Amino acid sequence: MLPIIVESDAPDQISQYLTDHYYLGNLVGEVKPENDSIGLLAIKYLIDRAKFSHPDKSQAVFLIHDGHLVTPAGQNALLKTLEESKPYEQFIITTHNHHLLLETIISRCQIISLTQKTPKTIDGNFLKDFVGLIDNPSTCLKNSDEILSDNPKDFINLIISNLHLANRNRVTNKRVKILSLALECLSDLDRNINPKLALDHFFLQTGRIIKKST
Repeated sequence: MLPIIVESDAPDQISQYLTDHYYLGNLVGEVKPENDSIGLLAIKYLIDRAKFSHPDKSQAVFLIHDGHLVTPAGQNALLKTLEESKPYEQFIITTHNHHLLLETIISRCQIISLTQKTPKTIDGNFLKDFVGLIDNPSTCLKNSDEILSDNPKDFINLIISNLHLANRNRVTNKRVKILSLALECLSDLDRNINPKLALDHFFLQTGRIIKKST
């Protein structure tokens, strides 16, 4: 089965989803963080469980809680197992933000996002503040790192909402071009394109558009 990443900032929501969609009586292997980390040994344990378990039932569930806390070495060790998982094996990784996982892990999984955040209120000063964020290339790259630690889709959606609102009053070529870039960035994020590259491209291209004379 295709491995899945279940994403939500509410642990109870993840637990309910797993209860509703998977018979956890089929749970064969499970790892949780210890001291805010999941190390290589814990992942090797899970891999060994997958190698030597022969369930009588139709599904074997392997669960990694808070997958963003798996060390890079642990995530790299898991890649081949995810890629070669058997039809009856279901690997599940839970997290509050899938962007904190390695891109190589993300690309091998289906993302199930349960997070339903309330849209942020439109702020009349938002676009002015946004221009400040992309004042120069080095600032752009630094700010994209900060946004990645939260939820980049929320940020891009907020930009899109504000641009739509501003264009209702007066359409400008610059805003139309930036809106197109924002929609392209959101599409890249939805398709699990490297989020760092997607945001850096959006910031740098938007900065060039803003600095051009009208």
